[in-house]
Amino acid sequence: MYDTGSNLRNIIRAVIFVLLFVLIFVFLSKAFAAGSRPTEDGMESRISKAYRGEDKNSLDVIFVGNSDIYRALSPVDLYHSTGIASAVAGEPNISIGKISNNIRDILKYQKPKAIVLDTDCLFSDWNSNFKKHRSAASSGKSEPTNKISAFFNKFKEKVKNIDSAIIAGINFHFPLIKYHESWKKVKLNYFVKHSRSFYKFSNKGMVYSNQVKPFSSSYDYMNDTSSKPPKLTAGQEFVFNEICNTCEDNNIRLILVTVPSAITWNTQKSDKIKELADKYGLKYYDYNRVYPEGFDWEKHTKDGGNHLNYGGALTVTDDLGSKLQQELKLKASDLTDKQKFQWDSDYKYFHEMITK
Repeated sequence: MYDTGSNLRNIIRAVIFVLLFVLIFVFLSKAFAAGSRPTEDGMESRISKAYRGEDKNSLDVIFVGNSDIYRALSPVDLYHSTGIASAVAGEPNISIGKISNNIRDILKYQKPKAIVLDTDCLFSDWNSNFKKHRSAASSGKSEPTNKISAFFNKFKEKVKNIDSAIIAGINFHFPLIKYHESWKKVKLNYFVKHSRSFYKFSNKGMVYSNQVKPFSSSYDYMNDTSSKPPKLTAGQEFVFNEICNTCEDNNIRLILVTVPSAITWNTQKSDKIKELADKYGLKYYDYNRVYPEGFDWEKHTKDGGNHLNYGGALTVTDDLGSKLQQELKLKASDLTDKQKFQWDSDYKYFHEMITK
């Protein structure tokens, strides 16, 4: 005889088990992230709040945006060349609304002179012809005669080309997946309220990568006219205006920047941001119109045109650092001797770690 009551109890038990597993998983994720190295080549939530790990009101510039920004700016290298103390507050696939919330959190810990907003977060689509270009670029490879082999090769290629921001997003929200082998390092204090040192990173929020996957410059992505003209929703414009007002109320200069990105950027989007910058009287630097000195798509992208590697980040950091000093008249940060020593130590430690 079919026992409805027994099956219902089994279903309830299964649901309770899954809920408990999820709660424990999320709880442990925070602790496992705490045991990770401070220069991880990856992304998880506390790295995006590296400004909390610095002395209060010691940072003059904060970079905000999505994965483009945390791959393209290196605060320790910026400090080494200009003396300007900064941090990156970037998150994978972040919305402009979340950035507005993050800026409010930043102001609880820092009083920056400038906030640099990467504009890619205002648009979420790829250039229409980019996938066609990528397929054409690989068309010179010999095709396997076996249809089954051809199918699996195509599948493997698609998996290989998954946007790294997706993987970064998983690491960001569920660091236990990435740091599952760190259980020996977990300490009791990782489960309680976090101190400032929990957010202390020598990379100051930048995510390092030395991977090189070239982008073919034969595809003129900036003149991709097949893409639909970009539009900002009323909600996006409202939030952008809110960010402008927050910066103005706190005597912060808001600067717009677009780092090199062949997958997502084009002239139409650049023109839209220029229009927005003119409307609000903001400075705008588009590194897709004029590349930073020394930038090379053959050497400076980690994933075929989407994100920059460390070599590419250095070209953007050097150029933007010069602009912050020469055009925006930002001076070296007013730090104590102890703070300067810490920045010098972080610079040295960061470079020691990435050369291992």
